This record gives sequence, C-alpha cells and structure tokens, in this order.
Amino acid sequence: MQKFRAGFAVFYVIAFLLLSVTVLRAAPQDASFVGSWAMTVTGGEDGGQGGGGGNRGGGGGAQSLTITQDGDKFKVSHKTRRGENAYDATVSGNTISWTEERPGRDGNTRKVQFKATLTGDTLKGTMGAGQFNREFTAKRSAQAN
Repeated sequence: MQKFRAGFAVFYVIAFLLLSVTVLRAAPQDASFVGSWAMTVTGGEDGGQGGGGGNRGGGGGAQSLTITQDGDKFKVSHKTRRGENAYDATVSGNTISWTEERPGRDGNTRKVQFKATLTGDTLKGTMGAGQFNREFTAKRSAQAN
C-alpha cells in the first residue's frame, strides 16, 4: 500500500512539473522593442492636409526611433530633421504607443499619438492628431558589434 502511495505521489509531482512548464511556455512575453529603427512615414487619410503634410512635419526626410527599456518602463527617442526628443511609451504584448508634443503652426503645442505593432523586425503603425493621420513603418537597424 505504501508503495502504491509513493507511486501516486511521484506521478502527481511529474504531472505538476509538466503542467508548470506548459503554462510558462504559453504565457505571453513582451515583444523586444529595444533597439534602433529606421522610420518611413507615408501619406495619410486626409491627403496630406492638416498639420503634417508635405515636408512640414510628419512626412519627408529621414527619421529614426531609438527605443530603450529600464525595468518595466519604455522610452522612445524620435529623431527627425527638426531634432530629437524622447517620450515615455507604453508596451502591451506586441504593441507600443506613445504621445509626442509638437509645436503647431499657430504657436500652440499639439499632441501626436503613435501606436505600432511589432512583427519580426518591423514596426507598422499610425500617427495622428485631430484630422491629421498618417501611417508609418520602421525597420530594425542592424546591431553594431
């Protein structure tokens, strides 16, 4: 009888360990956003009108993103021909989002919201403020050794 109980105990321990490994493998992991990204902005739904069309703001020229992580906090540094600024970002699964503050033509500050999904080494997303809306793609830059 004691041998029988020991056999069941071993069976339950092994079953528990296998179940634990399965659960840990199935748990979603945050995607790896950290790194440097070459960004391309494409036309928006508004045909380039309304605060970012042409070469005035969101489109045109080389842009880059550098995403860093410190613990559970993410930061996006966005470099455009106008300069470089860093913003706090939120990551959930394979999605990252952040809000940038930019000077408007009227002298007031406007908020531009960014949201992108990571697939492999590509970020694909949207940026927008009010009627201004554009899509962007960012490709992960090769790591320097």
